[in-house]
Amino acid sequence: MSASIKLKVEQGPMEGKDFSFTEHDTFIFGRMPDLHACLPDDEGVSRHHFFMETSPPHARIRDLGSLNGTYVNGKKIGGRKKMETPEEGAKTVHPHVDLKDGDKIKVGQTMLLVQVHVPAACTRCGCKIPDNQKKQSAWLGNLFMCGSCRAKKADKVKAEPTSCVKCGKKFTGGIGHVPDENGLCGDCRGKADADPWQALAAMLEKARVKRNGEPAPTIEGYEVLHLLGVGGSGAVYLARRKKDGVSVAVKVLLARVAVDEKTKKKFLQEMELLRSLRHPNIVSFFDQGSVGGAFYFVMEFCNAGSLADLMNRRGGKVPLDEAKNIMLQTLDGLAFAHAKGIVHRDLKPGNILLVGNKSDRKVKVSDFGLAKNFEQAGLSGLTLTGNFGGTLYYMPREQIVNFKRVKPVSDVWSIAATFYIMLTGWLPRDFPKDKDPLAVVLDGGVIPIRKRDGNIPKPLAAVIDRALEIKPKSRFQDAKEMREALAKVL
Repeated sequence: MSASIKLKVEQGPMEGKDFSFTEHDTFIFGRMPDLHACLPDDEGVSRHHFFMETSPPHARIRDLGSLNGTYVNGKKIGGRKKMETPEEGAKTVHPHVDLKDGDKIKVGQTMLLVQVHVPAACTRCGCKIPDNQKKQSAWLGNLFMCGSCRAKKADKVKAEPTSCVKCGKKFTGGIGHVPDENGLCGDCRGKADADPWQALAAMLEKARVKRNGEPAPTIEGYEVLHLLGVGGSGAVYLARRKKDGVSVAVKVLLARVAVDEKTKKKFLQEMELLRSLRHPNIVSFFDQGSVGGAFYFVMEFCNAGSLADLMNRRGGKVPLDEAKNIMLQTLDGLAFAHAKGIVHRDLKPGNILLVGNKSDRKVKVSDFGLAKNFEQAGLSGLTLTGNFGGTLYYMPREQIVNFKRVKPVSDVWSIAATFYIMLTGWLPRDFPKDKDPLAVVLDGGVIPIRKRDGNIPKPLAAVIDRALEIKPKSRFQDAKEMREALAKVL
């Protein structure tokens, strides 16, 4: 059994009700009817009161500018002044609070008890750990390793790092002197977030040194050349395939939580299924692997960069005559994936890659399933409250409210938002620097594209605006439907 989190309602209108979470998910409390917990008759509750993100055993809560605030263990977090409107209160990005077992959340008449369950089972063999052996079996935070597996592992690679795998600094166990999930000290982890390959290379080398005759984990047959770019979910490097000299891209992701072998194996198996996703407008997937909490993926290299790069070269937006081909090719690739039941979940200019020049350009959608599988495996940590990579800017409202069950119609919104900024240089929503981006998305307001740029042809604007409708039923239901509508007006 994996870790789980339960919110148990101890008092209030919903007393006796439980909310359970076993994977990366969201929970929104307020008065609006489509929220996870809706209390329309409690005057102490705001429209969007608080937001909680879970990735068991981790959970994080943030007040969304509510009138009366949210209380955790009797301490008020967030809330707005009584003279402020909800819009004014939402301008403040309130600090999040990490929750633990036994915490109590008070909102209006409702009291919720946080219950975190972490099964005591060996991450290697799966055997149960007796309660009286939990302390000595603890390994990297909330994970456990039985005495037998610890003894076996000690002969190969020591289970609990005594020094940083990158710089060699000794871990004393004090504050700031413990390894992260990848065996890195705090200083090296900070550098690794900016250049993950350095951490992966250090872990590969460490594994080679201590393998004692076992096959060394490595990216066999590839020579990594240099960094291409860094995003919220990882970094991409240019590499050369040694057997034929072909250029490839290597994406490196570092887990933000401790990783057990079962979770790692399941994640890599899910990604292996994407090898079959072959289409001229989808980036080809060649190889993958991992060591510790670091993962790498070898993919087709697109020599003209991303749509985000092209926008920068064109001064912030792309002229319509050049954008037409990009839109249609992107939707061709996305429609192919939707027909196979695969949802991207993370469409944005940085994930639309380009090959060739303007006259013979080929467009390829990148990272299919990568963000989704990494998140659902719990490896990405808490991404919405952590707000890694600016994904919220391209996310439809329902992707926050119904986080686990995202459908192709949500991809339609995200790709329309991508086309919107490509054509106008603006996002469909305004995200003021002093306003909580989560509150912006939940409020749902979208600005019609011709209000951004009156030169956008009306038939094209109608297609983009329909794809950005707040209610999913009002949009095109998948990329094929949107592609057909767009082809008619272009």
